[in-house]
Parts: sequence; structure tokens; C-alpha cells
Amino acid sequence: MLYLFYINNVDYHGIIFRSFGFHFDPTCNFKAIVSSKNNHIHKYVIHIFFNNRGVNLEELDIMGNVNFIKTKNVKNVDPFIPSSSLNIYFDESNFLVYGYMEGKFIEYKLLQTNGTYFKDEILYYLSNDTKYENFNSSASNFILYLLRFFTEKIETDLIMGAGINCDYGAKDWGHLIEALNNEFYKNDDKVMNQIKHFVGDELFVNGKVLKTSGFDTYKSLNNELYLFKEAKSFNDSTSTLYNCVNYLLKHPKSEVITYNYDTNLEYLLKKRGIKYTSVYDENGFVHNDSLVTIYHVHGLLPFDKYKEQKYLDSLVFNESEYFNLYNNPYSWNISKQMHDFTFRTCLFIGVSLTDPNMKRLLEVSINPLKFNFIFMKKEDGFNEETYRTVTNYFFSYDLITIWIDDYSEIGKWLELI
Repeated sequence: MLYLFYINNVDYHGIIFRSFGFHFDPTCNFKAIVSSKNNHIHKYVIHIFFNNRGVNLEELDIMGNVNFIKTKNVKNVDPFIPSSSLNIYFDESNFLVYGYMEGKFIEYKLLQTNGTYFKDEILYYLSNDTKYENFNSSASNFILYLLRFFTEKIETDLIMGAGINCDYGAKDWGHLIEALNNEFYKNDDKVMNQIKHFVGDELFVNGKVLKTSGFDTYKSLNNELYLFKEAKSFNDSTSTLYNCVNYLLKHPKSEVITYNYDTNLEYLLKKRGIKYTSVYDENGFVHNDSLVTIYHVHGLLPFDKYKEQKYLDSLVFNESEYFNLYNNPYSWNISKQMHDFTFRTCLFIGVSLTDPNMKRLLEVSINPLKFNFIFMKKEDGFNEETYRTVTNYFFSYDLITIWIDDYSEIGKWLELI
């Protein structure tokens, strides 16, 4: 539906979705209210049918009705051409459109010749349909149109992972665990690889092994989080985290969910005189005068505080802590993530999404009227089919992928919304 608005040059500012209060038509799934460039108000009553059995499109051929009809194969459809309504036939990767939008008849076909790899290939093809680049006056491409629409209409979260600190020379999660493994096993690659063969790559985070080894886990974690060789200054305005702070200043209702234990974001906010609240356990609360609220859902470890019990108790770091957290849907950490994934627009930055627990939360938090977004960096030597497959895979979690060639592009995207 939004793509049809996009290619018909409807400004994203002028679109409102409504999902309740349809006493006039109990079969309505949601409603779109559109202010056209001529200052006319168009109301679209949207019906979604998951098959065409018992659907009488002639009776539904009323001005303002939009009928989505899911089919097994769009190519086998004998479409009904309406005189007033708008009919959209779709399967996993194709769709046909016939009918009226903004008072004029439109016809659109997206029919793929290749076999499908994953569910919902539509997004990949729509976002790469170059004939509509710069076609809409409110956004230069469809992905930007979606990003602007959902971040304007819905309160937004920045979801931060370890990758957001890579600009500064810090390690992402995989390299962090690798470094701690090397320290724990005294760089004995042979022993590490043999143990990994039986227990998996992240052997270091096994709680029982750590507790019986005498290894000062949290001191080593503190060193890895803070005592690294800087590749870029925290004052560098081109860094991803610095640009995230710019975004938070521009959008004061935004919140942050971070899986990071460090206080780098707090440091940047404090340097720029921005009031914030950090929540890292069930005893936290949000101050009214805070411009930014940061939820450390895996705990917080400020610099050189690795011996303070209140911070150690907040950490979700070893295997047993992860198991306990993700088996407890009533914990504040899980409920916060599930609520925001469902009801807010979430921008994932520096998150790899290889964690099955994260994907499970995303899957149960799918909202049919809302999308989340994830920034992913392209890798040298990877072919286009890989990016297409990953795009479709993430879309099955209602995640729209924004592919970038360099991390510096994230800041440019954030400036556009």
C-alpha cells in the first residue's frame, strides 16, 4: 500500500493509518487517510483476505475500498477490474494492482521470473526498482520513504549493539569473546579449538567454568570495554555513536535500548550537556527532565566499577544468565524489548542479529502495521544474491534492511529523518 502511495507521489507526511473504530464496516482491517497535494482528503478502507473464497469483489467495488487478496500464485489470477475500488493480488513475491487511487485509475504489475528463496521477496524488488528513483518528491527512494514514514508517525528507538563502538577501535561481540577466550586459555589455540569442537564458539561465557577457574572475568571485561587503542576520538563527529547523539537531540521522544555494557553513549551525552537516565536493573526509573532514556537490557559496567556488586548483579554475560533471562518473559529486560519491538519503530545499529534469542523476540513482536529497520554493512566479495537473501530473511521478522558500504553512511541516513 505504501509503495503505491510512493509511486503515485503521495507525500509521506500526508498519510495516517488507523487500526480501530470502524463501526461503519466491521470487516475493515485498517484505514488510511491521505491528504493529497490538492488538499483533498482521501479515505481508504482496507480489507485483507487471505484467500479469495467467498470474496465478492463486485459488492466491494465502492469508492475508497482497498481489497488485498492473497493467492497461491498471482500469475494464475483472473483479476476483477473494478470501476471504483482498488484491488491488490499478492503472493510471496509478486503482486498485481488494478483500480483507483487519488481519483485516477492505476495498474501495476510486479511479476518475478525467478524462483523464490525466502518468504516476502517483494521488499527486495521494490527497494531495487530503479525506474522509480527520485520519483516521489518527499523521498528519493522507497526505503527512505518507509523510514521517514514510520519514524515520523511512531515513537522511535535506537537499538544499539557492540558494533556501534567499532569506530573507536573497540571490539564487536564476536571479537570481544575471542579476546577473552585468548586471555582465559593463555592463547593456547589448540586447546581452545578442541574445546570449541564440543561446546561451541562462545565457550568463554560458560558460568561454571569461570567460577571455578579463579579468572577475574569482570576485570578483563572492563579492560576490553574501555582500555583499547582508539582508532577514532569520541569527539569525532563522523563516528556512528556521535551521529546517534545528533539524532537523539533532533528527536527528543526517542529512546535507546542497548545490549552494550559500556557507558560510551552516556559519556557523549554528558559532554554535550544532554540530560539522560540510564536504566540497568529493576530498581531504575525515568526522570521527567531527561531528554534521553537508555535501557541497558544486558546490564551496565561503568569504567573501573567491576568490583561493585550492584553493577555485577545487573550483567547478563555468561550462558546461565542468558538462559535465565530469555526464559523469563516477565523480566523488565524482556518486556521492554517486546513492547518496543511491537509498538515503536526500532532502528537496529551495530546489531548482528545472529542471536536466536533476539530473533525469537522479534518473531513474537511482529506488528502487521509497522516495520523495524536494521543497518547492515556490505562485505567485500559478497555477491548480490547474498544481500537479496539476507534482505528477504530479515523481512520475515518485519525488519527492513538498509545496506551500507561504510559505517559512516549510518549518520547520513539518520540526518535524513
